[in-house]
Amino acid sequence: MITKRLFFFTLLSIFCVCHSSFSQRKGNTKDSTEVTRLNNLFKIQYKSQPAKSFEYANTALEISKRINFLQGEATAYNNLGVYYKQKGDYDKALRFYKLSFNLYDSLDDKEGIGKSLSNIGNIYSINEDFERALDYYTDAKQIFDELDDIPRLLRILNNIGNIYLDQGQELEAENYYRQVLNIYDQNPEQSTLFDPYSNIGKIYFNRQEFDSALYYFNKSLKKEEASDNKFGISAALVKIARLHNARGGHLAAKNAALDAVDIANAINAKPILLDAYSTLAEVYLHLEDLENSYLYMNQYHIMNDSLFNETSRRAIAELEKSIELEQKEKEIALLRKESEIKDLQYQNSQLYIFGSVAFSILLLALAIISFLKFKQNRKAKSLLEYQNQEILKSKQSIEIQKMKLESWNQNITDSIEYAKSIQEGIMNKNNFKENIPSSFVFYKPKDIVSGDFYWYSRQAGCDILALIDCTGHGVAGAFMTVIANATMNQIVNEEQEIEPHKILAKLDIKVMEILKQKEVTTSNHSMDVALCKIDYDRKLVTFSGAKRPLYVVEHNKLKEYKGNNYTVGEYFNSPDKKFTFQEIDFEKNQTFYLSSDGFADQFGIKTQKKYLRKRFKSLLESISNKSLPEQGKSLELEMKRWQGEMEQTDDMLVIGFRVL
Repeated sequence: MITKRLFFFTLLSIFCVCHSSFSQRKGNTKDSTEVTRLNNLFKIQYKSQPAKSFEYANTALEISKRINFLQGEATAYNNLGVYYKQKGDYDKALRFYKLSFNLYDSLDDKEGIGKSLSNIGNIYSINEDFERALDYYTDAKQIFDELDDIPRLLRILNNIGNIYLDQGQELEAENYYRQVLNIYDQNPEQSTLFDPYSNIGKIYFNRQEFDSALYYFNKSLKKEEASDNKFGISAALVKIARLHNARGGHLAAKNAALDAVDIANAINAKPILLDAYSTLAEVYLHLEDLENSYLYMNQYHIMNDSLFNETSRRAIAELEKSIELEQKEKEIALLRKESEIKDLQYQNSQLYIFGSVAFSILLLALAIISFLKFKQNRKAKSLLEYQNQEILKSKQSIEIQKMKLESWNQNITDSIEYAKSIQEGIMNKNNFKENIPSSFVFYKPKDIVSGDFYWYSRQAGCDILALIDCTGHGVAGAFMTVIANATMNQIVNEEQEIEPHKILAKLDIKVMEILKQKEVTTSNHSMDVALCKIDYDRKLVTFSGAKRPLYVVEHNKLKEYKGNNYTVGEYFNSPDKKFTFQEIDFEKNQTFYLSSDGFADQFGIKTQKKYLRKRFKSLLESISNKSLPEQGKSLELEMKRWQGEMEQTDDMLVIGFRVL
């Protein structure tokens, strides 16, 4: 009797456990309906009202966890991944997408699995891990093909096209984009499908077929406006702004980019804001509005710099090493636990067979023992699953941080490379070498871009040549060179001022006005200048300098003409400045040299000391009899010998020329 009662109690307990588990999986009907409603509201409003849609997804997740509604929890995780991806927080987005995938996989939900695979591929694509992204896209495409899910199939084909375009395979990318457009054109439910026009427009833009590109960008904008997709609208406006800027329509580009900034700011879309700031900086540069160009370029770098710095990179590298060691230890423990589980399962099986054959009276005891063993195994398995999840989380965190660092570093490098092309264009545009063929330029930036540059113009039959050494180097110094170039163009080319000392006086005032030096009296944004006017009618070189000299070598003897002992654009140290000038008559066998301080300040690999001006002047005397191109090569060889493997300390610029 007792045995029967125990046996019945065991069966009843098992039934209750199973019923409880089933109920938890399905969730309370009323609450699960609310979860479904909230998740659907997210899908409807995440493009137009991202902040509100975040509340929907977060509430749906909380309710789903409380009632153990796994389907609703998986959808809420996916929706939160979409939200953070739109914001540009790719670390959180990937974490939520993978949580969503794990739940969909446990439910064997094909549609959810395909959706999660596609979203995970998007994050890897954004971080330029194209091989891994393509793997996820291919798996997702196979599922959407099986389900005949046209909207998601279109997105996957489009994303695969993006992969090929990012890898420079333009024809392969266009093939996928055309497939998307053909399916879109043949589908009667176009309003439910995503924008197929933007990427076709990018292909035409890359080919500089601007009319065709604008046609598709405008179609993209209209579609996004029709669906009230704020992210899509602002992204389309940035593309249109870049196109107008590329074809010379700078005012139209400015208006489109400013509209994009307003919309992206409202929804906190940082990736779109970065593109818009970069575009506006370039547009205002073309419009010669240096103040606004500086403002937007500064905003661009502030946003980038807030996400990336050298300290965090070292910290993450240290963390990655420690996590790898911890992961190996946990993997060893996991293997040991799996072996223990197998041993326990084998023991349970043997005990069950032995008990069944030997004594039916021990059936209940065996059931109790088996149940206790099952609980023990389940506890051990739960512990292993928890440890495994912790390992995966640690690994995922490292992977995301690594991808973000690589992506940010590439973005910064791309921006600086673009600035380099602008700076080189400024110096090459003035045709200095063509108009003074007996010349050389030794130019060696410390970083990709430089704070040193030269400027040239021909006015009233005279050559005006300036060497300008701006405060700092790298991006900060390079931006100062843009200001200096634009200001020199205004003073000499527009205002027709050709006297060196007057040019310096005007340059000093204008630079202080642009940088508001009189308002921020502790800053030091300035430039040292060596400026020459070559008057061929009077056979005279007129020189004025701001902390930079002019060297003249004749018959292997060097004479130094010093400039004034204050710099251009600096207010708080010397507010009352008066620039002077010196005149040098043309003579045969004369060679004129202008230089920044970078060559003389470079440390040597053997001496660990600076090259110094005395040694530099002796070098100029020793090479002055050579042709000008050979002198430039001699400077380069001497610096390689002196510097060796030492780090370069500053930008270097030396100009040499002859007038007879």
